Amino acid sequence: MQHLLNRKLLILSAILFTFSASYAQTTDKGKIGLTYSLNGGTSVLQPALDGAASHEITAANSIGLIYLKPINNWLEWETGLTYTLYKVTTTSSPIPEVTTRNSTLSLIDIPIGVRAGFWKYFFANGGLLLDLDMMSSSSISSQSGVGLMLGLGLKYDFSFGGSLFFNPYGKIHSLLPFGLDKYHDRILESGWKFGFTYKL
Repeated sequence: MQHLLNRKLLILSAILFTFSASYAQTTDKGKIGLTYSLNGGTSVLQPALDGAASHEITAANSIGLIYLKPINNWLEWETGLTYTLYKVTTTSSPIPEVTTRNSTLSLIDIPIGVRAGFWKYFFANGGLLLDLDMMSSSSISSQSGVGLMLGLGLKYDFSFGGSLFFNPYGKIHSLLPFGLDKYHDRILESGWKFGFTYKL
């Protein structure tokens, strides 16, 4: 168990070191901005266990901060912070009878990825997520861990330094969980992110 934890910490340390080294190589201060995301379809990936309850994500909305740091003229580091509130309906197994319960789950994710621009108005982005499960009243496994994100987007840059963007995306949370539970739930999320950034 300790070996597994040490390996996860080593991976995170290597990612942060690489990001810091690249940050120091350019003088451009980058862009900072705000985002809002709408749920496009979110589900819970559960291990197949007899008699286990099922979970359904009925709603999810996100707000966040984004920071972009140029690496070269077409590639940027992408990081920030996103807060998401999920509404969850849990349905029990029919023993002795089916019951349902509504709850919420709050998650903060910190992306550590890249954004690659092409054809002036388009970009693709992807990377790792540092997931931090906050206050939760649901019975879904803790989502604290390392996840993945991937997306495509459109952007428009204004002459005053501002930019608008639209970014359909997919995420899987807690792909490498920090917890040591044997049977682990993972949230699979898709959505549409809208954002505004301003050049520093």
